[in-house]
Amino acid sequence: MDLLSGIGDADQLTSAREENKVLKAKVEELSAKVKELTLDNATLKAEVEMYRKEAALPSFSNLALGKSDEAMSSPKAFGAGEEFISSGNQVYPSDPVVSLPNINGASNPLCCALNTSDNLLASGGADGFLTIIAWGSALAPNPDAAADAVSKGARVQCNAPVICVSFCNTLEIISVGCMDGSVRFLGFSFFGGKVTAWPLEIAGGESNVKYSKYVKSLSWSQSSPILASSSADGTVILSKISVLDEDELMEDDNDEGIKQVKIEKIKSFHFSAAVECLCFVNEGKSFCLYERDTSYLAYFDMTDEYKMTKCSLNGSVTGGFDDFVSFAVMQLSLSPNGKYLCAATDASRNIIIEVGTENIIRDLYGHKNDGFSQPRVAWSSSGQYVFGNTQEGNYICVWDVASSAIVEKLDAHTGQIRDMYSSKFSDTLVTSSYDKTCKVWLNKI
Repeated sequence: MDLLSGIGDADQLTSAREENKVLKAKVEELSAKVKELTLDNATLKAEVEMYRKEAALPSFSNLALGKSDEAMSSPKAFGAGEEFISSGNQVYPSDPVVSLPNINGASNPLCCALNTSDNLLASGGADGFLTIIAWGSALAPNPDAAADAVSKGARVQCNAPVICVSFCNTLEIISVGCMDGSVRFLGFSFFGGKVTAWPLEIAGGESNVKYSKYVKSLSWSQSSPILASSSADGTVILSKISVLDEDELMEDDNDEGIKQVKIEKIKSFHFSAAVECLCFVNEGKSFCLYERDTSYLAYFDMTDEYKMTKCSLNGSVTGGFDDFVSFAVMQLSLSPNGKYLCAATDASRNIIIEVGTENIIRDLYGHKNDGFSQPRVAWSSSGQYVFGNTQEGNYICVWDVASSAIVEKLDAHTGQIRDMYSSKFSDTLVTSSYDKTCKVWLNKI
């Protein structure tokens, strides 16, 4: 037996292990450096955007154009955003009082929303079902209350993954946007503590709204049963919903709910690229959208033959920067007072913009969302705070709009947050996550 050769083999193994330790440490060091450089890159992009705005019209340029310094400090430039001079009152939903487990079974929830009474939560899942739950029953002093609430919820099959959902503001109807390009309409009822839901019958043999690619966004008018929907195929459709059995419903106060509706497609728009998001503004008289690879928000005035107005996302700048932005807007959320939009972008930046103008009120940073993420934002009911997700963690960032600073990180999910929705009427926030739960957040008592 060659004992010396065995010792040599042991030495080689020990040496290899030490080399592996060194290499592992180097990999961790390089990974940390990559993360640091990624954050630096996002910061530099933000600084470039600020420099563009600051360099656009300096004092001497205004004088050369015949403008006085007084014009530079006009109400147009600084009058908006007065609500955000003072910091918030520290009142916002931050307590995850309800956690609804496996709300879409073994599948991940992809979207969530509340009805106008804030007592029903809808969750669309990758399994192709929409689940509607009376979430308040999960507050019962019972360790199984949350699971019981889920088991008693209504489930409606939609035949494709549900990627967006929205409750109508004027009728007990839910719109559902699916991966197969369909927009479906469901009726629902909450009567005697029981939630029921069903597909609505479409009169005249018409089908639900259908696109050639998946649905991107849904938004109901604040004042009428008109739905705006958009798709990855670049199409936007405005649909007006009419209830055919409305008189019968008013005479018979029961849990039957709306059964049959008529869908009138009142207008369609066709763009060159995907329409990532849209929402109604001006109390439902106009709607706003973002088309991918553009540098503006497009507003359409429904009272003036859908006249389009483009508002640059660069703010009021010149110097050749108007036609380029380094981000895409993935969601638009209207403030409770209807005066501002929060635009969630895929460049680690959320933008507060005055509705119908190019006035950028605040830029919100400190999180990370890139082109592979699903940026989402929501307002507190006071309008003083904005909630947002981040791909770097499973928590919610809470920004004080006045200071543009993150004042709290709400950490309760164990998977990344896919969607969020805040009530317009109460301090209620709901979130859906890849941990297969939806959570309901209320103010801390």
